[in-house]
Amino acid sequence: MLSKLIRSGLLLSAAALVAAFAVIAAPMGSAQAQVQFGYIQDFEAPERPHKKKMNELFRPILNDYREEIHRRQEQGDNVTCSVQIFREAHWLVNYTTFKDRVEARVADLKKSLEEKDQAWAGEQVESDGSWGACYKAWFMRLDASVDPLKELAVKGERPRYPLKVLDPVSTPEQLTEVFEGLLVSRMETDGISRRKEMNKMVTAMGQLLLLPYTRSILDPGYPADALAQALIRFMDETWQNPETGYWGEWYEDEKGEIVKTDDLSITFHIVSYRNGKVPRLRQIVDTTFNLREGKYPFGWLDRGTRNNHHMYDVAALLRFGWPQMTDIQRARARAEIYIMLARSLRLTMDGQGRFYPDAYDNIGDAYYFGVSLLDEIGYFSDSQFWSNNRRFPEAEEVRRLIAKNLEALDRSDPMVAAAIRKLENRD
Repeated sequence: MLSKLIRSGLLLSAAALVAAFAVIAAPMGSAQAQVQFGYIQDFEAPERPHKKKMNELFRPILNDYREEIHRRQEQGDNVTCSVQIFREAHWLVNYTTFKDRVEARVADLKKSLEEKDQAWAGEQVESDGSWGACYKAWFMRLDASVDPLKELAVKGERPRYPLKVLDPVSTPEQLTEVFEGLLVSRMETDGISRRKEMNKMVTAMGQLLLLPYTRSILDPGYPADALAQALIRFMDETWQNPETGYWGEWYEDEKGEIVKTDDLSITFHIVSYRNGKVPRLRQIVDTTFNLREGKYPFGWLDRGTRNNHHMYDVAALLRFGWPQMTDIQRARARAEIYIMLARSLRLTMDGQGRFYPDAYDNIGDAYYFGVSLLDEIGYFSDSQFWSNNRRFPEAEEVRRLIAKNLEALDRSDPMVAAAIRKLENRD
């Protein structure tokens, strides 16, 4: 039944796409943007000697552990600690040359999988108030705390323990210093790209300081307003690329020159948490289209294809930029959205509403980003930013099947809880 409904949806999408092919193939923006777009690919490319070597050493074993984590989750085990260790090891492999730290984390990961119930790793830690019990890196402990804190905010509750994990960013000066320290990566001398840390930090602090409903969970006396102002000043006055409107990690190249990158994920987070109220929104629209054929994080492609996570980012940026678009850009945006929708329904889930977890560390993430993309597009709604009240007759059946699968997952996972909430809120 569902496969038939999906096929009918794909036929609708295909009809729209045929009319829009010329729009998709239209010339990109400024020549300068294209030159920069091509140049920055090298800084996080898999072919970089350090990244290639680390992946040759550790990728096969990490892939095996990912499969084991998925298998254990599917059989009902809570492997929260293992997921955290895996994510830290994955970061070390892809963004550093620290082999000894990877080896230590892989040993920790192997040991953690001996434990069937790791629910304790999803609880708040008294020592620093974080929810990242099995992380060693501070920025990952902070990032892991944000979704649980958001869940508490939704329920009108407060954390049990003080949020000491925020101590390193408890004044505007400290916050600015942390972000300035992450802004430029010198991989050849430091052995580390700061791009992942920067993305996690802007995600964590952006949500805690810039989303109105999260203020209730911050400790009394925490200077949230002053910190928010400091973060926005850094974003707009120091960090944003005035030519492209995007934000991203900066890299020092072999000549000692600084190259600014246009990062899809980082830009999505900033624009989203600020509800689209950012400078140079028109340039952001142009750059988003320009990055279509680039590799993540400087484009839409991930390992030669696209996944729901990155397409959710693109769809959100298109929504925020919609008021700034020309008629041609809006036509192109509609065509791209049809492609995203058709691909998500056909290639990222099976005929029973189960999202494939291959691109994710955690099954809950696969559902969260799949649901988020469909929700952002307005698939479950009768109103979309890009269409005049288009309806998808099969959507309710798809929603029901996804919801049924979510019910079988661990609702203590904040990503699962957030996905359920998005499915239930169809206004």
